[in-house]
Amino acid sequence: MSAGRRAQRAARRLLAFPATRRLVVAVGRRAPRVKEAGRALLGIEAGGSRHLHGKPRVDIRGGHMLLPHQGRRWPIVLVVALGLEPGDTEVVADALERVQLTTGRFRPLFLVDSGQLGPFRSRSYAVETVMPRAMYARVNPQDSYGDYLADRTLSIVTAYGVRSVVPVSVAALREGVRPDELRLLGQLEL
Repeated sequence: MSAGRRAQRAARRLLAFPATRRLVVAVGRRAPRVKEAGRALLGIEAGGSRHLHGKPRVDIRGGHMLLPHQGRRWPIVLVVALGLEPGDTEVVADALERVQLTTGRFRPLFLVDSGQLGPFRSRSYAVETVMPRAMYARVNPQDSYGDYLADRTLSIVTAYGVRSVVPVSVAALREGVRPDELRLLGQLEL
C-alpha cells in the first residue's frame, strides 16, 4: 500500500469522529486552500458526497479471527450494549465473537456506556462510547438522555454506514441467546 493511500485511510478514520469533522469543516470554511489540499488528500471531487458508490468511507475490520481481506464487504452491525457492569464487556465481546464466527457474516461495531474497552480492542473490534445515564443526568440535567442517545446513535450509523442496529442485554447473553435470534444480527435492515 502506498504512503498516499495510507494517509487517505488514516484521514478518513479520523473524520469518523464528529468533533474532528466539525473542526475540519470550520478550518475549511476559513481557508479555501487548506480545504482544496484536504480534498486532494482524501481523493474527493469538489461537491462530492461523503459516500463513494453508496458505501461509507470508514473501513472497520471484522475482528482478529478473520483474515485481513475477509469480510470487507460484510455489513456493519451496530451492537448497542448499555448499563454494563464491570466484567460485562468481556461477556458481550465473547458472545458476539462466537455469533460472528458461527452464524453470521457481519462486522460488529459496539456502542457501550462503559470505559472498559479492552475486550473489544483485543479482538480488533471497533467500539464507540456514550455517557452512562447517571453521568449524563449530572452533567446535563435539563436534557433528555433518550434524545442524546438517539442523536449519538444516528451520527454513528451515518458515519460508519451501519446496516442494522441491534440492542443486546447482558443477562440474555449470559443465559444464552437462541441461534435463530442470533442470525438476525446480519439481516436487519434500517
